[in-house]
Amino acid sequence: MKWLHKTKLLFIAISATLSAHAQEYYIKGHITSEKAAVEYANIVLQKTDSSFVTGCIADQAGHFRMNNVQPGNYRICLSSIGYTNRIIQLPSFSRNTDLGDIKMDSASIALNEVIIKGSHVINGFEKKIVLPSAYQIKASTNAIELLWQMHLNQLTVDPVRNSITSSSQGEVQLRINGTKAEIQQIKALRPEDIIRVEYHDNPSMRYGENVAAVIDYITKRAISGEYIAADLENSPFTGFGEDELTFKFNHQKSEFGMNLYGSYRNLKGYWRKNSETFNFDNGTSFTRKEEGTPSTFTEDHVPLSFYYNYQEGEKWFFNATLNTFYYNQKMDTRSLLFPETDRSNSVHMIDCTKNSSMTPSLDLYFQRNYKNRQHLILDIVGTYINTRNRRNYTETKDETTATDIYSKINGKKYSLIAEAIYEKGLNASQSICIGTRYSQSYTGNEYLGTINTNTNMHEGRSASFIEYKGQSKQLNYSLGSYLSYFWTQQDNNTYHKFLFYPKAKLGYTFSDKASIRVSSELYYNAPSLSDLSNVEQIIDSLQIRRGNPNLKVSHAWSNSLYAQWRNGLLSSGINLFYMYQGNPIMEETLRENNKFIRTTLNQKNWQKVNSEINLQFGPIKDILSFNFTGGMSYFDSKGTDYHHTYTNWYYRAGASLVYKNFTSSFEIYSHQNDFYGETLTYGENIHMLSLKYKHKDMSFGITTFNPFAGRNSYNRPTKNWSKYAPSYNTWYLRESSRLVVATFTWNISFGRKYKAAEKQLNNSDNDAGTIKNTK
Repeated sequence: MKWLHKTKLLFIAISATLSAHAQEYYIKGHITSEKAAVEYANIVLQKTDSSFVTGCIADQAGHFRMNNVQPGNYRICLSSIGYTNRIIQLPSFSRNTDLGDIKMDSASIALNEVIIKGSHVINGFEKKIVLPSAYQIKASTNAIELLWQMHLNQLTVDPVRNSITSSSQGEVQLRINGTKAEIQQIKALRPEDIIRVEYHDNPSMRYGENVAAVIDYITKRAISGEYIAADLENSPFTGFGEDELTFKFNHQKSEFGMNLYGSYRNLKGYWRKNSETFNFDNGTSFTRKEEGTPSTFTEDHVPLSFYYNYQEGEKWFFNATLNTFYYNQKMDTRSLLFPETDRSNSVHMIDCTKNSSMTPSLDLYFQRNYKNRQHLILDIVGTYINTRNRRNYTETKDETTATDIYSKINGKKYSLIAEAIYEKGLNASQSICIGTRYSQSYTGNEYLGTINTNTNMHEGRSASFIEYKGQSKQLNYSLGSYLSYFWTQQDNNTYHKFLFYPKAKLGYTFSDKASIRVSSELYYNAPSLSDLSNVEQIIDSLQIRRGNPNLKVSHAWSNSLYAQWRNGLLSSGINLFYMYQGNPIMEETLRENNKFIRTTLNQKNWQKVNSEINLQFGPIKDILSFNFTGGMSYFDSKGTDYHHTYTNWYYRAGASLVYKNFTSSFEIYSHQNDFYGETLTYGENIHMLSLKYKHKDMSFGITTFNPFAGRNSYNRPTKNWSKYAPSYNTWYLRESSRLVVATFTWNISFGRKYKAAEKQLNNSDNDAGTIKNTK
């Protein structure tokens, strides 16, 4: 094809033009105070206009080194808790530089017996650059705990169950040196190896659609030696475990690595209580109650990854990763079903499900760096998803089976995702980024049992984007747009659509203590493969779940305003968020032949308003720190035949105490609920208390989950406000109250020497495309 040939020639020409690479040097030094080393001091290299270039953390002996620095006019900013910040000017830097011993004065400003320290947060336009303090490193045993200690706005970090979520709409992307990573890989990072955390609370277009936040851990890269780490979390009283084993081997420019993670649950205290009302066509109504008895819940997650990467200085970087992910879940639900008005007319219900999947994938990544802040990134990912879902549902009365439902789903999905991104700095204050993405998948599902059918679906997406970013003194701005093409084919049904959606951001920095930012973007939500399936699944004797192959793409418009201010020990931030979705894909309940059909339609609109304030105070005398977040979310959901509004108030609060080698923390938060369509989903209402002791490369600890709650108090309600079939469903998990977990970590290094490298892109596919067959 001529256009492809021309594209290749253009790509070769651009690469040849940019092949020259500027010479690079190092800067090193030794930070002291009164002849003693200053541990874990933060070193930031800035241009003369205060824009961030790179940064690092001094080691325990006070030594630091920044490699691959291009010639230019710079200044070095040094800070550490309890010391006066220091700035060193480096005009006309053009050679390897050893700054020797750098003295920092101990300078605490007393304010009512409270010590005020320098900030470790650099507020940029696109991201916050958070430099871990010695206090935070000392209080943490892994990267998730370190993130919790940072208390970043709009994030909820759960170090017990290893989860990170955002109060904004969308997913939280986790990355290591620019590479998209899983939570298990994040947990494997040592706090001492983390140079900085880059927090994008309003990500640029290069990170994709429906992304609420990006957290990128920039780490040291070893050039020699081995590293082995074990991180174990197990309950001595119940079947709860989160165990991880990590291995890395470095030799010159190559790195080999393996990460094995095992998460298991074997719990005996799971049950559910439901109340469902069915309003029939003839005007009659029937309310059915469900009272469960404690049953078994088991779940296993086993991700395993092998990777190899090669780095040629700062010129180019290649990475190959082979991932496998095994998942297995079994739920044995046993309950008594009875009419609300006649408990004696009951039936025994058994609902047993088993869901398993195996997902291997291969990721090939290449990055080429050029002078003048230019990067070319190529990434390709191939994924195979194999799923096996089983369900047996029976209703029995007096040993007579009234309802018997069996379903078996065998699914397979093949997908390919490819992406290319080019970034160029136009000058010191302006840059441009262009990119293109393409994905294609095939999904085949076999439905057996009470209903037998096969589905085959093809899906393709392509998108190109351009984004321009600039700065004028204290004003920052960006403007970009996507042009996307989306298509699906299922049997003889096809759907395709071109989409255009822009994004704009504007920020203003008043000082190093205060800033404000506004953003607005339009994007689309495509129906999931499971929603598009032309399949019915029987839920119980009265309900059926049905796919809808006629769903269309919906559009969403989001707007946000964020302002932050800090002074001394106090840091604060406020966020206002508004989203409008037109023709959203939301649920619909239909009545057909005295059955209630649960399906999805393109409804009228959905809106969300969220306001949130975040306060942090500390650390006080390097020992005690506090944080508090309070927020309100308002939802307005309008369907073709329903209209619901809902308001949720929530809070999160925590405290951390570090003394010598001991760390204690407490966190509590209330229900942060979500409302979409006609369903209200409750968040968790929990509190956690932990105590840890750290000795060199080992740590020991105890963590308790809901220690002050009743034994049977943990529950997760869900309400459905359908006019035809409203329900109030709650599932309980006894082991989630007063859960005690013993923790142990051990990091072993052999001859490790460090250097830095950054990979900036990755893709993944985890949508199996099967329609849900359970309640």
